[in-house]
Amino acid sequence: MRFFKKNKYYIKLYVNRIEVTNLVSGKMISEISNTKFNNQRLLIAYFQKAEEFYSNVFKKHEFSTKNSKAIVQQRDMSEEGLSEVERRVILEVFEQIGINEIYIDESTFDLNGNDISKY
Repeated sequence: MRFFKKNKYYIKLYVNRIEVTNLVSGKMISEISNTKFNNQRLLIAYFQKAEEFYSNVFKKHEFSTKNSKAIVQQRDMSEEGLSEVERRVILEVFEQIGINEIYIDESTFDLNGNDISKY
């Protein structure tokens, strides 16, 4: 018997934009930030601005972060792979909005059902 349903998300990060697919409901959303939080070198250069934007997207679309799991891909500005610092920033920003289980996938293609099921 399952008492707690886990919220599961597939998150793709782009320059000042996020795409989130709720893997339980199938609902997919895409939002562009009105506030720039990248710079020439980093997708997330201004942590608080990114955190606020991502948090607001989840709230706006009623995507709960309680008891949640997310697979995150940085799709822009990752040509040579992510640095340890970039991975840490991704982990920190999504922990701050309340997601408690975060997996970073560095593949350069969209994940399909088989890929996602490995997480």
